[in-house]
Amino acid sequence: MRVAKTEQRSRSGGGPDEPPAGSACPRDTSVRAVRVGLIALVLALVSVLGACSTHGNATDATGGDGYGFVQQAAGKDFVTADKRHAAPALSGKDLDGKAISLVSMRGKIVIVNFWASWCAPCRAETPGLAKLARQRPTVAFLGVNEKDGTSSAKAFARDFGTSYPSIVDRLGTLAAGWPVAPGLPSTFVLDPDGRIAARFTGGVLPEDLTPVLNRLRAET
Repeated sequence: MRVAKTEQRSRSGGGPDEPPAGSACPRDTSVRAVRVGLIALVLALVSVLGACSTHGNATDATGGDGYGFVQQAAGKDFVTADKRHAAPALSGKDLDGKAISLVSMRGKIVIVNFWASWCAPCRAETPGLAKLARQRPTVAFLGVNEKDGTSSAKAFARDFGTSYPSIVDRLGTLAAGWPVAPGLPSTFVLDPDGRIAARFTGGVLPEDLTPVLNRLRAET
């Protein structure tokens, strides 16, 4: 009779090594907890990556805050004269600590280039920008050095022979006010009235900028 009772308890799930019938298995609870934890981790990573992929401007990658950009090719946007908007304010200290402002360049076509010494595409495009600056003395060039060390930024400018100044944007607050697409570099062309006429996302070449400069020159 004792053997029979033990066998009966085993069949009904009430054995000494098993949980009571109808309760959750410890293994199932552990697996469920792991799954919930993994889902939470994935959601957190997506949130962090989304926050780090831009300069804090949620509309950068989807039209540039209503600046009227019309894509000409991948990474190349243009704005017709009747739809242009004034460029955001841009002022601060250059790499040598001297005050500089975009307003002082009003009346000229201006090329604004957001860059950093740690950015590989920036290193690839800068020789072309430096050459174009020498070839186009009537065009103003202004760099914006992003989240960089002073010594590294100065070495970069010296090594690539950039004759134009760069504003230091140590925390990325200046870029946050511009329609800068995710990542660096980003380059803007402003007309003589200080309005954004073109935007280039990623590395830019002189042959990309020259047609825009000629078009703006023809407008004046």
